[in-house]
Amino acid sequence: MVDAARQPLVDVRAFTEVEKVEGFVGNFKVTLREKAKYILADRCNGCGDCAKVCPIEVPNYFEMNLAPRKAAYVPMSQSVPLIYSIDMDACIHCYKCVDACGPLEAIDFSQEDKFVEEDIGAIVVATGFGHFDPSVMEEYGYGRFPNVITSMEMERLNNSAGPTAGNLIRPSDHKNPKRMAFINCVGSRDKRYNPSCSNFCCMYSIKNAVLVKQMNPDVDISIYYIDIRTPSKGYEEFYDRAREMGIHFIQGRPSMITEDEETHNLFIHSEDVLLGKVIEKEYDMVMLNQAAIPQPDQNHMSSVLNVAQSPGGWFMEYHPKLRPMDSPTDGIFFAGACQGPKDIPSSVAQGSAAASRASRILQSEKWEIEPTVAVVWPERCSATTRGRACGICAKACPYGAIKITSPEFPAEVITAKCHGCGACVAECPEDAITQLHYTDAQLLAQMRALLADKPEEKILAFRCHWCSYGGADLAGTSHFEYSANERGMRVMCSARMDTDFIYEAFRLGAGAVLYSGCHPQDCHYITGQLIGAKRADRLAKIFSKMEMTEGRFRVEWISAAEGDKYARVLNEMQNVLDNIPKQDLIDEIERLKPDMLKRLKNFPGVPGVAEAMDYTETLMGAIQVQKEPA
Repeated sequence: MVDAARQPLVDVRAFTEVEKVEGFVGNFKVTLREKAKYILADRCNGCGDCAKVCPIEVPNYFEMNLAPRKAAYVPMSQSVPLIYSIDMDACIHCYKCVDACGPLEAIDFSQEDKFVEEDIGAIVVATGFGHFDPSVMEEYGYGRFPNVITSMEMERLNNSAGPTAGNLIRPSDHKNPKRMAFINCVGSRDKRYNPSCSNFCCMYSIKNAVLVKQMNPDVDISIYYIDIRTPSKGYEEFYDRAREMGIHFIQGRPSMITEDEETHNLFIHSEDVLLGKVIEKEYDMVMLNQAAIPQPDQNHMSSVLNVAQSPGGWFMEYHPKLRPMDSPTDGIFFAGACQGPKDIPSSVAQGSAAASRASRILQSEKWEIEPTVAVVWPERCSATTRGRACGICAKACPYGAIKITSPEFPAEVITAKCHGCGACVAECPEDAITQLHYTDAQLLAQMRALLADKPEEKILAFRCHWCSYGGADLAGTSHFEYSANERGMRVMCSARMDTDFIYEAFRLGAGAVLYSGCHPQDCHYITGQLIGAKRADRLAKIFSKMEMTEGRFRVEWISAAEGDKYARVLNEMQNVLDNIPKQDLIDEIERLKPDMLKRLKNFPGVPGVAEAMDYTETLMGAIQVQKEPA
């Protein structure tokens, strides 16, 4: 950090929050809130005289509230930059700090938060993780029993720069503990709180135990665990070293901790899986190795940066294997545990990768984007036809790429921000937006060609480019058997699957239609799958009211790795068609055609659609002529 602060091209803005992020890759406009420190940064020399004379003490968050700090303070002696702040919530305005500062005159009580706007080319998010609060687990007594502490409190107690100068003591009586227990997975791998593993906690617990054992060889240490997970290079050897040092490992999750009210000693009630019995052991001190969780303001930052979150609340990457440090928004990258729990080597590796990715943008005069962007036809927008823009497209866009400057003016697409999901195209009630390379006319031409011959026998499958299309490809390369009547169409996202496409497919006589895309957590377009899923649910209800045979319209979320599922779904849909007598199916298709046509009243007016219909009519006629016997 000191090296970074000394680098002339690095500007460290401590005590600063990101308020707003606008713009796009290479051209972000970031609004920063520089919070008032009440001390002038250009005058403070970090001498600490103000803190020495300050009469107010409050708990020090950096020391996990195990030691006090003054109202005039720095979090720690190695803070970068070493500039003091005044905590105005604790300050009593005695002005002793002003007198102590003397001729430097660095203290300014009139200082206010300042908003600064910066032009930024790329953003690296490295906000880290938060800690699970174990006080909600009443069975462990954290907050009630003084000798039950967390892993971070253990860090500070065992640190030579901590509140006890590295002397490990019990909070209740300040005596050195002789028997200690570490409990892993507190709040993690627990469906009540966080069902996932925190990744690094096993090694973290072993590290703390080894450090305590090295400094206090006579301490008897036990680690309670569900499973010990040491998957990386050298980790298993470290685990073996801990056992060789005499650290005990007990497999079992403790059910309860109780306390002796006189001695404040603790009793752990647990199952010992290896012994196959319930045990109770007495300890002087217990450390809870709590879960890693997203930062408390993760939701706020997700909104400010316009990046998605995974189901667990972590920032979601563009692709978990191919682009794990990229966000779905171009120009924004992730480093470290903000994207998910990571140990130090993984965080360093991802930080280096994110810096490398960001530098590519900073060194480029131009930046290539996907060509499948949305384009607005201004003359069709409701702002032109009805005098007021509806704004539905702007709400549908996961990237904020659609701008409506005023209700009287048509929507505009910021091309550099558009990722080409097509959600706005399918959602627009006026059909005023198209998507390059996936226009309504192009997709209609494909559809009519695919259903030109014996459409009642065909299963028309709409696939999203990133997942279900890959699933179909895997089904083929894996030689899974599935219906030969399937005809596939690719769109970039299930959000692009317009209701008009589905209606037109059934109007053309398709036997069945598959509406497929990513699983919710896998969507490459943040909320694209959610938009597509809502539309699919509406369609399913409409077809149910039309009394369409169940199974002719099917919605499935299929990942690129689920080729077997894709094949199974198609075979099940083929079974549905096989179980409907052919004439009954044709009668149903004819019965529903007027309803489908009624819902397609605006479709022929979309630019290019009428021409596509004429062309495909000619093509279909030619196909029929070719098939007629000479």
